[in-house]
Formats: sequence, structure tokens, C-alpha cells
Amino acid sequence: MIRGNYPKAGLATAAYFLVTGIVIGGWAAAIPMIKARLGEGTGVFGAALFAMAGGAVLAMPLAGALINRFGSRPIVGIAGLLIGILYLGPVLSTTLPAFIVTGFAFGAVMGVLDVAMNTQGLAVEQQSSRPLMSGLHGAYSVGGLIGALLGGVLVDLFGLIVQALIISLLCIGTVLFARPHLLPSAVDKGLSTTHFGWPTWRTLGLGVLCFLTLMGEGAFVDWSGLFLQTRFEVDAGFAATGFAMFSAGMAVSRFAGDALRVRFGAVRLVRWSAVFTMAGTAAGLLSPNPVLTVVLFVLAGIGIGNIAPVLFAGGGRLEPNAPGRGIAAVTTLGYSGLLAGPPLIGIIAEFSGLGPALWLIVFAAFIIALGARAVRALD
Repeated sequence: MIRGNYPKAGLATAAYFLVTGIVIGGWAAAIPMIKARLGEGTGVFGAALFAMAGGAVLAMPLAGALINRFGSRPIVGIAGLLIGILYLGPVLSTTLPAFIVTGFAFGAVMGVLDVAMNTQGLAVEQQSSRPLMSGLHGAYSVGGLIGALLGGVLVDLFGLIVQALIISLLCIGTVLFARPHLLPSAVDKGLSTTHFGWPTWRTLGLGVLCFLTLMGEGAFVDWSGLFLQTRFEVDAGFAATGFAMFSAGMAVSRFAGDALRVRFGAVRLVRWSAVFTMAGTAAGLLSPNPVLTVVLFVLAGIGIGNIAPVLFAGGGRLEPNAPGRGIAAVTTLGYSGLLAGPPLIGIIAEFSGLGPALWLIVFAAFIIALGARAVRALD
């Protein structure tokens, strides 16, 4: 294997995960104000979020092909820069058509970046000969915490324009600093001459579990703030703490996740993580107090935090001759859940209310617990 400086590459890759989390956290904090500015109902706004989902899902298989051809390094560098720029589009859109178009572009680049940085992370993990993926996703969760808290404060004090510019500049500066330290392209170029290919049944199984996992994460990104606002009539700053504390829970579990995976194995880690997700989400939705609800969202974050990193790593290892393509297969299905799940919840909420619609997360976690043996090959 061609080796680079994997300690520096690990920190650089973690920086990309961190800044992606900051962008998503800032997005979560901006959602209530964006919806109010567009003046659309929950159903219409939820349907508009499908543009972001469509962009990501269409771009992810292309990302796998590009990584197989060029390696993850150049794809990570370009997509990381673009995500900081394109964040401005949907956040600052003043009309629904503009929101849909810019959201599609933002989702597409986010999808490419996610596949590429997970592929780079898997290459670093393989060179270091110890689990690292949960820790990298922990950096994403810390970013989500920072982005949600910072984004909420900036929106309250200065409005969306200042918030969007600061988040954008922070993203661009970080990725420009981190890019030179990534592993060289040769470490994860695919050995397969077929850049596009059908995933195996085992990879599809991981992808279905990933769909359900990231549907839950996406629901907290897009709807936790609105849930707190509509149920308890809190302000935008407090509403942003819902996703912030969920991200804090994910960060705690992910930084412990690599050690937990070594000690208990992937199957038990995924199964008990799903049980914690069910318990925290259900209790949070039933809680009569906004502060208690936010605390319970921490438990949900602790539960869900380690599931996706295990599944992403599995996708790369199940296709060793084309790790980028394997990860792309899992993440395409997974991010279909992350980005298409929230719009689906929004449409259901139009008929049932947001609280009942969010019980879909509890049901998804139950299915994940039942299907945890799908990751037994990783033990």
C-alpha cells in the first residue's frame, strides 16, 4: 500500500468532518427562520426539502465513480470548498423556486463530499490498523453542536445573512487549511476498472440499515427545532439547542465508539445503539417540559451516534477492490434517508402533526435493532 502521513491525514480528515457538521448545524439553526420567511406550510416546505435529497442521491453514485478513477483526495478538496460557497444559496433564498434550485446544488455537493471524506477516512483507518471511523464521525457531531449553537446565536443577534456568511467563511478557511495534509490519491483509487457497478446484496443490507439510521439523524436536523417551537413556544435560540444537544450526545458516543466496537463487536454495538435511540426519542416526544425534552434528545444522540460509522466502514470493506464505490452504495441509500426522510416526515406532519410524525424515528430504530446481525461480518 502507498503510505502517507496518516496521523496528519487523520486530523485533516477530521477537520472536514468537523466543518461539515458546522454547516449542517448552522442549517438546522436557520430552518425555522427560512420556513417563516418563505411563508410556506409544513407540508410544502417539507416537500421542497426533497430537492436537497434529490441532489445528494443523484450525486453519490457519481462520487463513487470519481473516487474509483481519481482517488478521494481531489474530490474531498473540491467538494469541501464548494459546500462552503453553496451553503449561502438555500439559506438566503427568498422564494420557493430559488430555495429548491439552490437546495438541489447544495445537496449534490454535500453528497459527493460525504462519500469522499468517508472514503478518505477508511483509507486512514486501514493505514493506522485500528478503528477510527467513529472518532471521525465524532468530529462531525462536535461540528453539529458548534454550528447549531453558533448558528442559533448569530440568527438571533444578527439575522440569517450574517449567520450564513460567517458559517460559509469558517467552512472555506478550514478546508483550505486541511487539504494539503490528506492522503495521496493513490491510496484509495479503485483497483476495479469498472467505475460504476451494482452493489452486492450484503452491501444493500447495510444500505437499508443506513437509510433508517440517517433518516433519524436528518429528522433531528430539520425538525427538532420546529418541534420545540410548536410544542413549547420557545424562541429560535432555545429551539436550536435541540439539535445541538442531540449532536453532543452523538459526539460523546462516537468518541467512545471505536473502543466499544473493539470490546463488544459491531453487532452488539449497533443493536444497543438502536435501543438507546428508541428510548431517548420516545421519551423526548412524550416529555411535558422543553428542558427535559432537550436532555432526552442527548440520549437519542448517544444511541444513534455509532450506527452509521460502522455501516460506512462495512460498505468499504465489503468491496475491497473499489472501496469508494462500496461506501457510495451504502451512503447513497443512507443519505436517501437523511435527506428524503425529513421531507417525508413533513408531509406526514401536515396530516397528523409534527409530534406524531416524529415517531417514525422510533419505528426506524426498532427495525435497526432487529437487523443488527447484518453487520456480523465486521466482527
